[in-house]
Amino acid sequence: MALENICNRDDCTGCSLCMAICPVSCITMREGKLGHLYPVVDMGKCIDCGLCAKRCPANLYGTGPAQGRTKEAEEMFRMPDMAYAAWAKNEKEYVTSTSGGAAAVLSEYFISAGGTVYGCAACPGEEKDGKHIPFTVKHVRIESREGLYRLKGSKYVQSSIGDTIPLLKKDVRSGRPVLFTGTPCQVAAVRQLFPRNPENLFLMDIVCHGVPPASLLGRYVRDFLGIRPESVSGISFRESGKFIFRVKGDREYSHRPLSGLRTEDLYYNLFMDGFTYRESCYRCPFATIERISDITAGDFWHLGDDVPAHPHGVSLILPVSEKGRSIIPVLEKGMNLYVRTVQEAASGNGQLRSPWHKSLRIKLFRALEPFFGLRIYYPLVLDIIIRKRFFRRKG
Repeated sequence: MALENICNRDDCTGCSLCMAICPVSCITMREGKLGHLYPVVDMGKCIDCGLCAKRCPANLYGTGPAQGRTKEAEEMFRMPDMAYAAWAKNEKEYVTSTSGGAAAVLSEYFISAGGTVYGCAACPGEEKDGKHIPFTVKHVRIESREGLYRLKGSKYVQSSIGDTIPLLKKDVRSGRPVLFTGTPCQVAAVRQLFPRNPENLFLMDIVCHGVPPASLLGRYVRDFLGIRPESVSGISFRESGKFIFRVKGDREYSHRPLSGLRTEDLYYNLFMDGFTYRESCYRCPFATIERISDITAGDFWHLGDDVPAHPHGVSLILPVSEKGRSIIPVLEKGMNLYVRTVQEAASGNGQLRSPWHKSLRIKLFRALEPFFGLRIYYPLVLDIIIRKRFFRRKG
């Protein structure tokens, strides 16, 4: 079986659901361009059951509304009827969260109800039995308040959910409350894993701009920052609402908050300008105001002046399903909550309207990067940097 028989390569989101559900374990995830992971089938083991292609979210959702959705996919997309701006009432929770703390408040609720929480965590590197184990970013299972700190903070890199799928299935089938938080394509994979939409499973997706590969982040830390990946004990991308990339390892790295000049940090700049996303990100079917989760969370940009000051960021909350609407009273207890219109939410966030545009600069970067490396980014945007510097001085 060829990869194309699972899904179109450019539609593949790297969710690894196919690998997790294969009954004979004949699918592995291997790196493609820039380090993004794609499934590869071992033909010697494959029994041609077709389960991988049947469950693959890319086959269900395809390339989005522009190409037309399947009838089954159309039924899964729902328009939220209201939006909320919110931030945690607990000052410590608010300051240590990157966009208001909605995920933290919901996670605390599910743990207090005897449930489990699945979310993205930066896992430290280590030296073990003489081996160098680099840091990684992946989904983890949390069942205690003490572990929730691991899920805090934005991670501008693709998280792997494959290892947690067996644990997720076990928890859901046990009947205990389960909160899964991830990118829309990861939520789509979990929905395919549980097509009957069990009542005890709550899905929250984040507003996603696109995902660089985890291996690219690892190489950047090693080759550009000079930090041994196995020494990395902490990594963060946001601090009190400011865009700062910080790495703690055998030495510490950070930079000035991003200014818009695109000169502070190469990895961050590549992410912000959409140069290192998956191919599927540029045709993402989930970059729309219609959502497939129970609730959507993200940053609320360009919020109206009638909302009180919120110095450390504010969460955007879009309840989508009946389950999502029913959880709002929980958020009201732990957050300052303000009703807003869906139109205001979408107007301030481009990813709620359309996928990131794959510009000519991005296409040139993808073609030239294998020969010239990541720094080819700077010549490609030099005119933009010069213009921004000129107008900043002029102003």
